[in-house]
Amino acid sequence: MLDSLFSYSDSQSFVNRLRKNRFSKIESILNTLIDQKGRIRILDLGGDYAYWKTMNWKNDSTHITLLNLADTTIPLEQKEWFDSLQANALKCPFPDQSFDLVFSNSAIEHMGSIENQNEFANEVKRLAPNYIVQTPSIWFPLEPHCRIPFFQFIPHPIRAILLRLFPIHYFPKAKNYAEGLRSSKTTLMMGKKRFHAYFPQAEIVTEYLWGIPKSYTAIKLEFPQHEN
Repeated sequence: MLDSLFSYSDSQSFVNRLRKNRFSKIESILNTLIDQKGRIRILDLGGDYAYWKTMNWKNDSTHITLLNLADTTIPLEQKEWFDSLQANALKCPFPDQSFDLVFSNSAIEHMGSIENQNEFANEVKRLAPNYIVQTPSIWFPLEPHCRIPFFQFIPHPIRAILLRLFPIHYFPKAKNYAEGLRSSKTTLMMGKKRFHAYFPQAEIVTEYLWGIPKSYTAIKLEFPQHEN
């Protein structure tokens, strides 16, 4: 049941319907940038091609670079609009302001430490004048990576013991306590205050589900936004 609700491969799953609803505002921003600049370059930190395919994004005026630690396969017919690079998001191999917009969906919480999260944010701000960065809220009861209520509030030493005993969805079973501790710390969720501290010049948009903060999105744009 949970797999069908939270499947990223099923375009009609519950989680992808939420993503598509969130993406409607992102799409509007991208179209405004295109109207202003013509063809634009986007850097997706931690992204893969499957996300953009699921969002049904098709626009000849964008070129999207997907940067991830893992390889991302791009269909041959899409290589005019997408390219992929295996690299560390904390040390992106691009000069300052190389892109028109940096985009990132649910990546900053996986940087491994607060120091790395801050470095990630600095890279975002270095690489483009505009950015859209999303992260899940620590205050939503169901932890999105392991799908266990309130797992995000369990101290890492206890989580490491649990991971030594069995896998927990996103988190694989650890061979020993030290490995379990490292695995647990690969996901450090946050509240709005800390997230805003990383992006003080951005507007922080809160997505709610059932009246509870589900995610936060930091949006910084060079152009003014007009209300509908």
